[in-house]
Amino acid sequence: MNARPEHRASLARWLKPAAGLLVTAVFLWLILRQVDPGAVAAVVGDLALPWLAAALLLLAGDYALRILRWWWMLRVLTPTLPAGACVWPYLSSIAVNNVLPLRAGDALRAFGFRRELHSPAMRVLGTLVLERLLDMTTLLALFFVGLLAVPTDLFPQAITVSAAWLVGTTALALGLLLVLAPRLPALLQRLAAQPALAAHGWSERVQGWGQHFIETFAVLRRPADVLALLGLSLLIWLLEAGVLGSVALALGASAGAGAALFAMATGTLSTLIPSSPGYVGTFDYFTLTALMAYAVPQTQAAAIALTVHAVLWMPLTLLGLGYLLVRGQGFVAGAIAARTETRLAE
Repeated sequence: MNARPEHRASLARWLKPAAGLLVTAVFLWLILRQVDPGAVAAVVGDLALPWLAAALLLLAGDYALRILRWWWMLRVLTPTLPAGACVWPYLSSIAVNNVLPLRAGDALRAFGFRRELHSPAMRVLGTLVLERLLDMTTLLALFFVGLLAVPTDLFPQAITVSAAWLVGTTALALGLLLVLAPRLPALLQRLAAQPALAAHGWSERVQGWGQHFIETFAVLRRPADVLALLGLSLLIWLLEAGVLGSVALALGASAGAGAALFAMATGTLSTLIPSSPGYVGTFDYFTLTALMAYAVPQTQAAAIALTVHAVLWMPLTLLGLGYLLVRGQGFVAGAIAARTETRLAE
């Protein structure tokens, strides 16, 4: 009898990655239905290396700003933290997310680098929440700006409706954070004092974890910091759109700045759909769909989507995993962190 709950938990852990692989397979099949792989390979074979080098330089600038933004959030409570301490935790987490399911890289960043960051794990998790909200806000704004130039019959209405729901959800989350941020300590104290938690000796732990988590939102109390973070977020996604635009030029495509911005926003928003690590299939299909809405030929659109995905995935994955291999215990720390995250999710 005791083995059954453990068996069900084990099955649930396997079902999530399996479902993600199934989603990936479906979207890859949808891509293959639309394009000839041989024709796509021929387009990729004519890749212009100077433009590819430009894409890699823009990618480096993109991630330098991402690390700067994350450091900006952490230094609110750890003023002595050097920006350099954030480089490898950030890149390693991206690399692990690219190859392992269940957002194991996020858990690694929070639990595996506490000493380097001089921050408790829950505080780091708080910065991840802020990152997601900033990125979502920026991407949705760019998506709807780009949508203005797309005829309604050239883009699936279901995607537009889904994005509209995301706008409402993100606005609600940001509004609640801004309104509740000053009241969060009092709300946490009330929660920790609940008799059910006190009876099991959990009050102190909940108080500590919650305090570390909500400390992160102190950055929202200063309008100048909020504006700086939003500005950095906009620059980050403009640079990432530049990566896509440079790849398009490398493949001889005529996609303009509007197409690059819209395709980047659409493809990135699609990564909210649970799929395999690295968002294989989902990112490619939605990026292809967005480019075609801007009249980019189907074969070229597929070549751009697949190539930009490789550019975004490969250098960061090699850098991050290379660091973890050199560090030695990195993979062990990642496994422990991923296990912790899974247990918390259950």
